[in-house]
Amino acid sequence: MKPLFLLSGLLALVFAASAQPIKQPPVRVADGTMFRQKVAVAPYGGQRYRLTMRAQADTAGGSWASLGIVYYKGGRYLADADLYNQKKPLNRVRSPRWTTYTIAGTLPVGTDTVHLNPNVHGNGRFAFDDFRLEVAQPGDTWVSVPLTNGDFEAPAPADSSATRLPPGWQPYEPRPVAGYTYRVARESAGNHYLLLRGTGIVSYGDNRAVGRYQMANGVRLYYETYGQGPPLLLLHGNSYSIGGFNYQIADLARHYRVIAVDTRDQGKSAITKGVLTYDLFAEDMVALLDALHVPAAHVVGWSDGGNTGLSMALHHPARVRSLVTMGANLYADTTAVEAGILDEIRENLRRGPARYRRITTLLLDYPRMKPAELAAIKAPVLVLAGEKDVIKEAHTRLIAASIPGAQVTILPGLSHFAPQEDPAVFNAAVLDFLAKH
Repeated sequence: MKPLFLLSGLLALVFAASAQPIKQPPVRVADGTMFRQKVAVAPYGGQRYRLTMRAQADTAGGSWASLGIVYYKGGRYLADADLYNQKKPLNRVRSPRWTTYTIAGTLPVGTDTVHLNPNVHGNGRFAFDDFRLEVAQPGDTWVSVPLTNGDFEAPAPADSSATRLPPGWQPYEPRPVAGYTYRVARESAGNHYLLLRGTGIVSYGDNRAVGRYQMANGVRLYYETYGQGPPLLLLHGNSYSIGGFNYQIADLARHYRVIAVDTRDQGKSAITKGVLTYDLFAEDMVALLDALHVPAAHVVGWSDGGNTGLSMALHHPARVRSLVTMGANLYADTTAVEAGILDEIRENLRRGPARYRRITTLLLDYPRMKPAELAAIKAPVLVLAGEKDVIKEAHTRLIAASIPGAQVTILPGLSHFAPQEDPAVFNAAVLDFLAKH
């Protein structure tokens, strides 16, 4: 369950805290979907439980389904468990036959609510039925905790649709995920079950059909390629991965050969040691282009990716045909970044998981570029930022003013997450610029 619903990275945690209400696309692009039911369990905190379901899957490739449970106290997340993370044979739903799957554990003391979270990943036909939550009692007996429509026998509402779940169940978030549909189906014997289908789903960032590894600059980098045409290097933000560009890759690949890369220490690329800098990331990207026999590429970078793109354009000018930066900065002080964001990053560095410390430190210590240096950039450059970006508008305009001939566009009403908030606007700005260069 963790790959589907927990925070996608430290950057999202940091920037989301100060974000204003933002526009969201009506349909989410993802390689999986989840639905849930909230269940009151206040009398059972500290007791053993078992959660079961019957499920089947008719899939190809690496597609699968799973089941999770999340514990809450007063609306606050406590912990979670998932078939996916349990070390037992039936830890993913892949069988085309009805099979019973079980999560067993102990409800943390104080738990008053749990969320039952069935989830799917990829394409295929997925069927779910007979959810059951039981809690252990003295004498090794079990009592059932009431669920709503756990067997899907409740009549469907008159306004049911292919993107609406049956009574008792809710989507994990309000926006439907593109490519997934639901309906209550009926077996010949009369039993009803939930049928979920995934069609045309692409697992950006985990696509076995196109994903490759390449040693470059001494590090094993993971990358995926899509489309044909002039090469375009796509660079994600801090603690993100290729999957952060779910809304961009298909549009870009209609015109370009998109080379989407997981930066070292992020996504599926190798974990390394030593200091992380954007100049080091730029060296990695140049070495990757060498290995792929790409003399020069258009570069589109978001946040940290934009910083890396600026370093490439500055130090490796022959390798950058044009550059689009989104939410980039030259240095990390209060003239460039909102003070509250820097404070949040420092706090996360202090109390966050050790595995994030190097990548978080990067946000505080780098980049270290000077506006005057940017005068040496020869490539055509488009500098983008959201009107509500955590990068101050004056700093964004300073970047553009320091690069000969650079264009600047402030995207109205959007934040640092403009590529996900309004993909149509962001993609149009990028494609329009690239088409001229």
